Amino acid sequence: MSHSYTGPSFGSTGAVRAKRREDEKGLVADALAGQLSLERRQRIRDKALAEIPSWYSPYGQLTATIGIGVVALLLGVWELSRLSGIRLTDYLIIPLTFVMANFFEWRVHRDVLHRRRKLFETLYDKHTPMHHMIYVEQDMALRSVQEFRLVLIPAVGVLGIVVLTAPFALAISYLWSACAGWLFLVTASLYMVSYEVLHLCYHAPHDSFIGRRRFIAAMRTHHARHHNPRLMQRWNFNVIFPLADWVLGTIAPKGENPIIDSRETPQTPQ
Repeated sequence: MSHSYTGPSFGSTGAVRAKRREDEKGLVADALAGQLSLERRQRIRDKALAEIPSWYSPYGQLTATIGIGVVALLLGVWELSRLSGIRLTDYLIIPLTFVMANFFEWRVHRDVLHRRRKLFETLYDKHTPMHHMIYVEQDMALRSVQEFRLVLIPAVGVLGIVVLTAPFALAISYLWSACAGWLFLVTASLYMVSYEVLHLCYHAPHDSFIGRRRFIAAMRTHHARHHNPRLMQRWNFNVIFPLADWVLGTIAPKGENPIIDSRETPQTPQ
């Protein structure tokens, strides 16, 4: 069992990065086997919090993330108001975009955030060996607003994803209509921002105003099952709504092994 994990490998180089990545493999393997103690998780949390830069503003990051969605919405409304009439068929792009985004979210969550891939290694490092080791099924709540950084991706990353949808919006404008293109861009942008905001809400304390909302409570339960270390690589990948999980058969079955998060590290189940 690996006890030498000293923090995520992103930001490190050379031999330090290689050593951290080996430790990450051991950590994830131990978590999947149910060998993740409270003290071990606390060490990871302390290390992650200690590496947050002094200039970081949690509410600044949240405002920037939400602001991207607001700007996309306002821009879309402005452009649509300038175009001559939205056809009823143009509105079909909204549910189609939601469904495509939901399946895309599922795929990225499973195959990028939970598997190390070249070019996307930082995303994996921040998600599986850090985020999932700090927040587990029975201990999901943020302990301070500084931990926004441990849940949200950088706002520039959200903006980058939104910008990447622009070529698809142009293609839809050409093949379908200009109105459909703008509706696609707005829907895709709001989906991405909603992913970030809802994910943060699921990590709010249960007894908070946000945590007591019915939809948040229901989806937090779904997401919390994904945060069971024994289940995280196979089940409950959707965050906004479990459509793809349902269609693809990845909703965690009831009665799966409960999380082990005690002060005594148990042996690997046989």
